[in-house]
Amino acid sequence: MRSRKTKIRKNVKIAPRVSAAPRLHKKLIKKRALQIGKIIILFLIIYATSFIVLKFKKFIIHSNYFCINNVIVNNDKFLDNVVILKGINNIKGKNIFTLDINKLRSHYEALADVKSAVIERSFPNTILVNITERIPIGQISYGRNIYGIDEDGVIIKLNESRGLPEIIGLKINNVYSGENITSNPEVSELIKKIITIIKTYNMGRLAEFGSLKNINVKRSKNLILDFVCQDNEIKIKIGKTDFEEKLAILEDLLSRLGQTQREKLLYIDLRFGADLNAIPVKYRK
Repeated sequence: MRSRKTKIRKNVKIAPRVSAAPRLHKKLIKKRALQIGKIIILFLIIYATSFIVLKFKKFIIHSNYFCINNVIVNNDKFLDNVVILKGINNIKGKNIFTLDINKLRSHYEALADVKSAVIERSFPNTILVNITERIPIGQISYGRNIYGIDEDGVIIKLNESRGLPEIIGLKINNVYSGENITSNPEVSELIKKIITIIKTYNMGRLAEFGSLKNINVKRSKNLILDFVCQDNEIKIKIGKTDFEEKLAILEDLLSRLGQTQREKLLYIDLRFGADLNAIPVKYRK
């Protein structure tokens, strides 16, 4: 019995154990090779892309096709053409991509006459310059010079009188182009009142009856308007507040008067109340 068991055991062959390490090693080598291949391909793509971009950049920078040969300026026609051309003459022939748009815009917006400037590229070789000018709504005489004042209170030097409402009696030490006079604490509030009066006049129907010639501010508590109606100059006392309402009353009053009456008007006092029948009015004899 014993010898039989021994014989059976001898006839049984035990398979040798195979280690898993070589298989794992092969998989790791394959994986790393794949990763290295991907990195090489990515590097080649980046290199090729960079090469193409650099070549394209070189082309567009040095190509005559993108050289600026046309500059179109849109403005309100008050700004001197010499001033406009001074800023743009030196950009012709430059590459449209390398032009510093911000620098050109800053150049124009630094001018006292310019409120804002928008610079745009129009490919392949045109620059568009859109200038919004400061339009004076009133004027001040200071020394031998005439200055305009826009709706923001910015001072603009004028070559000559433009027939705008003139501000008389304004006490200021210095006036220079580009100054925002509303920032001057001595006259800030007064200037804001003057701007309100002129803007209200421009927006309403008063221009149908005549023109606003002067705004006399010698007495800041009682502003006086010189209003020319049918070649007849009328003194209008308007006080120091409620200008919109008072000019609306003036418009209503003038519309009710006939042409003959308007031609004989000497002064109108709008300081007291809104009753048209109670407003002090004086006529020439």
